[in-house]
Amino acid sequence: MFRYIKENGFEVLDIPELKNLRKRQFTYTRSSKSYYHKKKLLDSVRAFFDWYISYCNKELGNKDYSEKLLTESVLRENFKSDKQFKEYLFKCLFISREYVKNLNGKVAIKNINAFTHTLLSLEIELEWLIANYEVYYKKSSQNLSLQSGMRKLLSPTDIYSAAKSLFYIEEAKKIDDLYLRDLKPNVIFQIRQLIEVFGRQLIGYYSIEDQNGNPIKKFTQVSWDFIKEEVKKPNSNIQFPFDIHMILQINKWSNGFVHTTFIHSSYIQFFVLKAISILFKSNSSGIKIYTGKTVSKFNCADIKISNYNSLKNDFESFLALRMPNISVNWMDPKDVTAYIISL
Repeated sequence: MFRYIKENGFEVLDIPELKNLRKRQFTYTRSSKSYYHKKKLLDSVRAFFDWYISYCNKELGNKDYSEKLLTESVLRENFKSDKQFKEYLFKCLFISREYVKNLNGKVAIKNINAFTHTLLSLEIELEWLIANYEVYYKKSSQNLSLQSGMRKLLSPTDIYSAAKSLFYIEEAKKIDDLYLRDLKPNVIFQIRQLIEVFGRQLIGYYSIEDQNGNPIKKFTQVSWDFIKEEVKKPNSNIQFPFDIHMILQINKWSNGFVHTTFIHSSYIQFFVLKAISILFKSNSSGIKIYTGKTVSKFNCADIKISNYNSLKNDFESFLALRMPNISVNWMDPKDVTAYIISL
């Protein structure tokens, strides 16, 4: 049974390793940043990380999950039942453990200054996760109060500050001068953009235009809407070496950030960055395409398209149902991201 203690009339988590880490951080921010203080801080980081990994191991046992299953659980925009929220908490333990293991192997005395903001944010995120897991999943306590917290939404000022920091990043004397909590969520926006561009290049077009040749912005992500329907066909012209529903879920999740600025936990961002890499993984040394040549595309999954001209006609028909009198500015087949097996 997890232990809790009373502090200032509230029941809080009793995690000595976390409490000691926070004390060390408080001392470190006011110290000379000497080797001694860095070593003390690093020791407290290691102790808390070891404790957290052990805690997750005990709760998770030998369970393992595919990235697709994890995506379905941790990237939900809302929870329709207690079961979904419990599943979210349990799967978050899994991905947060992987993130902590990753950090544990990278934080060292020589770079601990650079990880200051990351560690502070992570402690808040993990305290929230543990407390909610104990209350809602394990029901070992009716209510737990958090001893830390932070705003979950980026304000316009935060976004402006992050944009300036990124643009003038070379002027920063050291990485800890940058407020990484506001900077890192830009990763989510970039993931959204890369999925949009990847889908467009996979189908093989530059833009969708109106009668005057102006790009129609409402169709920026229509490629994945089409792909989603195309792969349902028993004889689909597109063959993926992975389940595209994971990519669709990540795309939906990243769109949510763009519109809400909700800051997802660092371990979720870490997980998505790993999961999205499936778009660029190839298991082939070369694939024979419509020209008769065997080619190997750089940083591209082994996605194959057959009957390409038929696929293009289907895509244009798909668009015509949504808006008349538009045209597609197609790429040369050799520039398409996917391997075109036949025209």
